[in-house]
Amino acid sequence: MRFRDRREAGARLAEALKPLGLEAPVVLGVPRGGVVVADEVARRLGGELDVILVRKVGAPGNPEFALGAVGENGALVLRPYAFQYADESYLEREAARQKDVLRKRAARYRKVRPKVPLKGRDVVLVDDGVATGSTMEAALSVVLAEGPRRVVVAVPVGSPEALERLKERAEVVALHAPPDFAAVGAYYLDFSEVTDEDVEALLLQWAA
Repeated sequence: MRFRDRREAGARLAEALKPLGLEAPVVLGVPRGGVVVADEVARRLGGELDVILVRKVGAPGNPEFALGAVGENGALVLRPYAFQYADESYLEREAARQKDVLRKRAARYRKVRPKVPLKGRDVVLVDDGVATGSTMEAALSVVLAEGPRRVVVAVPVGSPEALERLKERAEVVALHAPPDFAAVGAYYLDFSEVTDEDVEALLLQWAA
């Protein structure tokens, strides 16, 4: 299965989500490519678009392996196994470094659209694909900490291993989970770069 582009992927993902009966969901896109998919999902489900601003706190020597996540409110959410791989001083240093990156990104995006509160809401977490799953796991940690009513992770394509891991913590909808999963971009005919300016333009349309 291949998608023409992120817009088509979002349209097909929305159709798969409709049977879940989500109530005016907040659709959170993972910047940057995931925001294009999320925009299409939000429009077709009668929800609203926002971004999930999160940074992984990676393991020493393996930054792709998420030990936790920092949300834009500055809160550090650690996975249960974090201290098996790192000590407290490392986690504090790495969290501080990621918070700095996040502050800059939040300042840019939130100037366009203030954060939508998630407490008690149906939330759909969207990216253009899931490879290792660590970014989505990090985002999920932050979202769950905000007390939503229901959380669904939705992606056009993902590795079976990552999707199974995510199912332990949330509902998961994936259109394609190839056993011989390659890079996310391999499943799109057009996987053009999405810029910060593109994301800002999408958020602006929802800011009124």
